[in-house]
Amino acid sequence: MPKTLRTFINHRYTDLTIVVLILVSVGLLVIETILPEGSPYFHPIETAGHVLTGLFIVELSIRLWAFPNRRRFFRQYWLDIIAVLPLARSLRILRVVRLLRLFRMGILLNRRLLGIGDALRRGLSELITIGVIMLIFVLAGAIGINLVERESGGAFGTIEGSIWWSLYALVAGEPILGLPHSRLGHVLTLLVMLGGLGFFATFTGIVSAAMVNRLRNKLEVRDMTLADIQNHVVLCGWNRMGIKMLEELQVDPSLAKKPVVLVAELEQAPLGLPVDPARFYFLSGDFTKVEVLQEAGIERADQAILLADKSLPRSDQDRDARTVLAALTIEKLNHDIFTVVELLNRSNQAHLAMAGVEEIVVPDEYAGRILATASRNPGIVALLDELLTSRYGNQFYKLPLPAGWVDKTVGWISQRLKEQHNAVLLSLERRQDGSCHILTNPKPDLSAQAEDQLIFIAPALPKKLD
Repeated sequence: MPKTLRTFINHRYTDLTIVVLILVSVGLLVIETILPEGSPYFHPIETAGHVLTGLFIVELSIRLWAFPNRRRFFRQYWLDIIAVLPLARSLRILRVVRLLRLFRMGILLNRRLLGIGDALRRGLSELITIGVIMLIFVLAGAIGINLVERESGGAFGTIEGSIWWSLYALVAGEPILGLPHSRLGHVLTLLVMLGGLGFFATFTGIVSAAMVNRLRNKLEVRDMTLADIQNHVVLCGWNRMGIKMLEELQVDPSLAKKPVVLVAELEQAPLGLPVDPARFYFLSGDFTKVEVLQEAGIERADQAILLADKSLPRSDQDRDARTVLAALTIEKLNHDIFTVVELLNRSNQAHLAMAGVEEIVVPDEYAGRILATASRNPGIVALLDELLTSRYGNQFYKLPLPAGWVDKTVGWISQRLKEQHNAVLLSLERRQDGSCHILTNPKPDLSAQAEDQLIFIAPALPKKLD
C-alpha cells in the first residue's frame, strides 16, 4: 500500500494539483487580508482557506505515511508543516506563514522541469527560485504592513498600496511611500529591506556565475572542437569514481594522449580533473539521447566508458536502466567501439552482453570479494594495489599470441615470458564457438592456438613478443 501511495502522491498530476491549490490559497489569503471582518464575504473566504489548509494537512499526512524515513520527512517538509499550523484569529499577522507554501510550489515546478532540455531547465530553475523568493517577500511584507498599519491610512490603507510599498522597499532598499508608525511596522520594514539586499546578492551571484561560465567557454582556445576530434574516449555519466578512473587513464601511455569527452547532466565540468584541459571536452546533456551522443562524436570514438551516473538524484534501478539504454545506443551508433560499463546490479548484464558490450563491472561485488579475500590472505591488498594501478610496479597486460608461438606449450611460453620480459603468464583468452573463454593458470602441457590472447603481469608492456 505505501508503494501505491508513493506513486500517487508523486505523480505529475498530483504535483500540478498541489501547485494550483497553493496558488488558490495564496489568492484567498490576499482577499482575506483586503476584506474587513464585517464584510459578508469575509467568513466564506476564511472558511475556504481553512478547507484548503485541511487538504494540505491530508496531503502531508499521506506523504508521512508513505515516506520511507520519518526523520527525513520532517527535515524535508518542515516549512509545509509550519504553513498548516492552526492560528488564532486574534493573531491575523501570523497568517503570512501560509506564504511558505510558495516554496513547495517552486520545488514542485523545479522537479517537473527535469523532463525538458538541460539549458532551458537550468535557466527556468534559477528564474523560478528567484521569483518565488521575491514573491514571498513582497506579499509577506504587504500583508503584514497592511494588517499592522491599516489604521494610519496612506499607502498602508489598501492592499494595493501596501504591495507597492513592499515592492519599493524591496527593490530600492528604503520605504519610499512612507514610514510605519508602530514598532512592529518598523521591524517589518527592516525585514523587507534586508530581504531585498539578500535577493539582489543572490541574483547578482547567479548572473555573474552564468556570465563567467559562458565567457570562459567562449574564450577557451583549443586546437580542435568536438566536431574535429576522433579516436577519443567518451565518458558518459559521473560519480565519485570518475576522478580515480581519469587519473589511471592519464598514466597509461596508450591512453594518456587521447582526447576525453565527458557527457553528464551537470551545469559545468567537475573541478580538479586530472586531464590536460587542451584534450578535455565537457558536454552538458543526457547521454541516453542519440543527438547528444552524436554531438560527443561517438561514431568516431575508440572507447566509451559508462559510469553509474549520479549527476541527478535517481534510484539505482533508474541509473542501471539509463546505463543499459545508453550502452545499447552507443553500440548501435558505433559497432567497432570498445565499451566498458559500470552496473549497480548484475541482473542487467544480459542485455549488455547481447548488445556486444565488451566489459561489464559491478563495483560492489568486487569490493565484497576483495574484503573476503583479504580476510583469508593477509597482505593480498598490497598486491592488488600494485596490479590495479599504472603508477608503479607490475600491471596486467594482454597481447596476441605471436605466430612463432603457435602450438607451443604453456610451460614453454611461461618460461619464455619470464626470461625475456620478466613477465608471469596468468591465463589464455581463447575463442571457441563464438564465445570467449578465460583459461586461468592453464596446465603446462596445454598447447597454444593461433587466435589465443596472452594475459600476464609485467613491469612494463613488452614492445614485441618473439
